[in-house]
Amino acid sequence: MSMLGRLAMLPPVMLGAVLVWQALQSEPAPTVVAVGERRVPVSFVTAAPRALIPSVTGFGTVEPARIWTAVAQVAGPIDYMNPAFLRGGAVAAGDELVRIAAADYQLALDSAEADLSAAEARAEEMRASVRTTAASLEIEREMLEIAEADLARARRLAQTGAISDTVIDERRRDVLAQRAAIQNLENTQTLLPAQVEAQEQAARAARAARDAAALDLARTVVRAPFDARIASVDVEISQFVSAGTAMGVLDGAAAAEIDVQVPQGRMAALARLASTALAETGGASAPPLLSEAPTTLRPVPAADDGAVSVRAVRLEGARRLSAQVALAGIGTGTGIGAGTEGRDAALWPAEVVRISDAVDAETRSIGVIVRVSEPYAREPGDTRPPLIKGMFVRVALTAPPVSGVILLPRAAIRDGRVMLADAEDRLAYAAVDPVFTVDDIAVLAPGALPAGSRIVTSDPSPALQGLLLDAQPDLAAEARLTAAAHGGAL
Repeated sequence: MSMLGRLAMLPPVMLGAVLVWQALQSEPAPTVVAVGERRVPVSFVTAAPRALIPSVTGFGTVEPARIWTAVAQVAGPIDYMNPAFLRGGAVAAGDELVRIAAADYQLALDSAEADLSAAEARAEEMRASVRTTAASLEIEREMLEIAEADLARARRLAQTGAISDTVIDERRRDVLAQRAAIQNLENTQTLLPAQVEAQEQAARAARAARDAAALDLARTVVRAPFDARIASVDVEISQFVSAGTAMGVLDGAAAAEIDVQVPQGRMAALARLASTALAETGGASAPPLLSEAPTTLRPVPAADDGAVSVRAVRLEGARRLSAQVALAGIGTGTGIGAGTEGRDAALWPAEVVRISDAVDAETRSIGVIVRVSEPYAREPGDTRPPLIKGMFVRVALTAPPVSGVILLPRAAIRDGRVMLADAEDRLAYAAVDPVFTVDDIAVLAPGALPAGSRIVTSDPSPALQGLLLDAQPDLAAEARLTAAAHGGAL
């Protein structure tokens, strides 16, 4: 471009610059705004001492507490069967189930009774012989005294010559004969006790044979030993059965048992908490479960499988666990009680009766056997179904309460610390050491955090100490902690 062209462009540029300067001079000066600190929204739960009711939930299958197999004790054809002696039937204690033909056994009893009568008659005859022999012996002794007196008189007369020696010899023969008779009776009397004993033994043997025949006759009738449901029947009318033949199986109706399988970790936590309660209340002499004041938690060292079993056995012996049974699949949550009100329409109270002797090798769970009384009983208005063998049920085991603990969501603890919303709504950290952690719940010892501390349950970003917070209550977490404290935690 030539110099002339460049000079031609200069006036427009200068005019534009003047216009921009005038526009800037006419605008007001910009306002300086101070930027405030932004609040980060978080949720929190309040740390408050609670009375925790330790509870675990397990599952198991209903089985009868008593099972009895009807076994034939005598042989013969079956000539009667109870119409209720069918699978699923119900019988009462003492009901006749099966009757085996009894004619042969009645004849055997009649024969045994006849033999017994004969043996008893012989024994009585021998006892009579003892009495008559004793009487005869007494008479013979008196006759001996008379014969000896005659002999003495004859000897005195012989000295005066009044009688001959022949008479004296006759008197001596009479005395000797009488002595011989007495000796024979004494020999008989010596042998009679043995003979009497032999006849009495024979009578006892006949009596035993009679009793055995009567027992065999009674065994032709098989009766139910207790109230029961018929589980199986293996014989038919007119069938010949031998002694030892299994004729059917009866399940006791008085009680049902459930082998509740509880995971080791949950059972360990329950055992530790309940062992603490036992130590605080003095062991087995403490009042029954749930009628006592809550006890105070003391940390207990973690236990291995063996220690858990020892504690569990101790609990079982003291009857410190209570139990409640519900049909599996009814209601929600991990426990019966908190979180399931109104859902478990079928509940049965149960009693812990014993602990399994070993940990299951496959599931690594511990078996707790609970018993339900009268599983078939129906009260007026009762909507529960009978607790039938084979039902899969859920069982909540509950230990005595411990007081003063602090429950937190387990996720709120990170690397041994919790985040707090302090009094100025700023983020702070505090170190915690849970006594127990089960599922999504962590249990802190009393005083681990000041009462009323606000524990942050969400994840603020950035999680810097001193961060200004907009803290809002975590209602869902609070509800979960409340439910856990009332038996739904473990």
